[in-house]
Amino acid sequence: MGQIKLNQVTKAYGDVEVIPPLDLTIEDGEFTVFVGPSGCGKSTLLRMIAGLEDLTSGKVAIDGADATNTPPAKRGLAMVFQSYALYPHMSVRKNIAFPMKMAGIDPEEQNRRIEAAAKALNLTDYIDRRPGQLSGGQRQRVAIGRAIVRSCESLLRSCSMNRYPISTPHCVSGCGWKSAKCTSGSRLR
Repeated sequence: MGQIKLNQVTKAYGDVEVIPPLDLTIEDGEFTVFVGPSGCGKSTLLRMIAGLEDLTSGKVAIDGADATNTPPAKRGLAMVFQSYALYPHMSVRKNIAFPMKMAGIDPEEQNRRIEAAAKALNLTDYIDRRPGQLSGGQRQRVAIGRAIVRSCESLLRSCSMNRYPISTPHCVSGCGWKSAKCTSGSRLR
């Protein structure tokens, strides 16, 4: 499970084509990275896969089923945004719990997943802090934690690596993806 297939996917804003026709298959367990300059469409592509952005044309299939018109919540995907999209008034614990609460997951199971994610992402000591009290790297790990507790099929992550020191991307990626072992599926970045 977790295969993502794009068939002639395109995106245009008016006459400006930002994603030319793209065919791509990402198999279960594959780690795929889209690399390019700022503004070339990497995040747009991830948002289209997640269902957060409409395609201009083409099809998105997840596990062999056409997901082109499937709502984002029903695609079995989680996305970590470049801005992290954390709630500033909520603690780390509540930020990580939020998608599980919305999905109606039992509070006891929520706590189990929160503790596991916090431990895997080295956030245990910060669990009761708010995002404003965390470093950028810690906020990023909270966003990853919020995504992986959903037990999604695939994890999409949009991030700009140009703001991290040369040694950080490997460390941050390794930390985030290693902890994602509790979920199955493809991991895109």
